[in-house]
Amino acid sequence: MPHVPFHLYFILLFLLIVGGQVLMYLLASRFLSGKGVGKQFIKTYLPIIFVVINTPLFLTRIDPDLFYYPGFVRTFIMMPFFAYQTMSLAVVLTTVVVYIVRIVLRIWKRSVKESAGEISPDPILKSRRSFIRKGAVGLGAYAFVGSLHSIYDRGDYKIDRVTITLKNLPAKLDGLTISMISDIHSGLYMLEDDMLKYADAVNQLKADMIFIPGDFVTSKNNEVLPLAKAFSGLKSKYGTYACLGNHDFFANPAYITEKLREHGMNVLRNETDELEIEGVRLMLSGVDDGRHANFPKVSYEADSLDTTRILLCHKPYYLENAVAGGFDLMLSGHTHGGQIVFLDLFGEKITPAALVSPYVSGKYRMGKTHMYVSRGIGTVGLPIRVNCPPEVTLFTLRSESKHR
Repeated sequence: MPHVPFHLYFILLFLLIVGGQVLMYLLASRFLSGKGVGKQFIKTYLPIIFVVINTPLFLTRIDPDLFYYPGFVRTFIMMPFFAYQTMSLAVVLTTVVVYIVRIVLRIWKRSVKESAGEISPDPILKSRRSFIRKGAVGLGAYAFVGSLHSIYDRGDYKIDRVTITLKNLPAKLDGLTISMISDIHSGLYMLEDDMLKYADAVNQLKADMIFIPGDFVTSKNNEVLPLAKAFSGLKSKYGTYACLGNHDFFANPAYITEKLREHGMNVLRNETDELEIEGVRLMLSGVDDGRHANFPKVSYEADSLDTTRILLCHKPYYLENAVAGGFDLMLSGHTHGGQIVFLDLFGEKITPAALVSPYVSGKYRMGKTHMYVSRGIGTVGLPIRVNCPPEVTLFTLRSESKHR
C-alpha cells in the first residue's frame, strides 16, 4: 500500500511532463511555420528532435541506476535535460497565463465600443501578441539558464542560525544547541559524496544534539545504504535523533529504520525518549509520517514529566496535533521551502508550495507551541532550487525564565 501514493505521484508528474512536451512541440511547429521553415522539416525532423531531447526521460524509467554515478552522461546529458524540462514547464505556465489573458482581453474588447458601435482600435491590444511571444521566449531562456545554475549549484547550502525561546525550558538548558537537516532524499540527485559534505557541515557546528525529521531516501530501499554510510560519522554530545518521512514509507520503513539504527541514529517511530541533559530532563518524541503517526501515544508519554517537550514530525501540517499534545516545539521539513520560490515578500514566500500548505519554511507559532520548518537539503521531481538554497539549521534554545 505505501507504494500506491508514489506511483500515483509519478504518473501525474509523467503526464505533466509529456503534456508539456506536446505543447512545446505545437508551439515550436507554429513558430517555425511563421519563420518560413518547410513543412517537410516540421513533419519529419521536428518529431525526431523532440524524441532525442526526451530520451533521458525514458532511459531513467528503463534503468533508474544508469545515472546514479558522476560522469559525462550525468553531467552533460541528464542535468541539461532537467534544465530543459524546467524551461518547458515555465513556457507551459506562460502559455496558460497568456491564453487566460487573451480571453480576458477579448471579453473586455467586446465590451468597449465607440459611439458608432465599433470596437475601439487599441495599439496595446494590437501589439499584445508580439509582446507575449517575446515574453514567453524571454521567460523560457531565463528558466533554462536559471535551471542550469540551480542544478549545478544546488549544493550551495546556507547555514541558518535560529534562536527560539521556550516557556518550559529549564534554566540549566538555556543555550542548548541543536543542528538539523531534513529531506536528504538520497538517490539520483543526492550521492554519497554530496551527503558527506553535509555531514561535515553539521559536525562543524558542534551542536549538542542533531535532529533529522525524515525523508532519508527518495523511493528505494538501497538508497539508504550510501546515506547511512555518509552520516555514520555525525558527532554531537547527546546523539542524533530522527523520525521518518513520507518518502521513507514509499520504500520499506522497517528496513530504512534498521539501517539508520545500525549506523548510530536514534529513530523515533511513535516513541518518546526521556533525555537527561545537565542534570535535568527533556522529553523528545518522534512520530511516523501521516496516517502512520500516533499523536495520542507520544503526547501521553511526553506528559510524564513537567519539562520541555519537543516533537519531530516530518510534515508541518500537524501543528494543531502538537498544540493539542502540549508540545513546546515541533520541528519539521517536507516542503523543501517550496524548492522553487518566485518571490519573497517580507517573509511571505510566493511559491506553488503555498497552495497546499500554509507552512512553507521558517518559524511559526500556535498558542504556546513553536514550530520550525526546514527547507531541507535534497530535491524531488526536478533537481533544482530557485531562490531556495538547501538549509543546515543551528538552533539555540533559550529559557523564558532567564530572558524575560
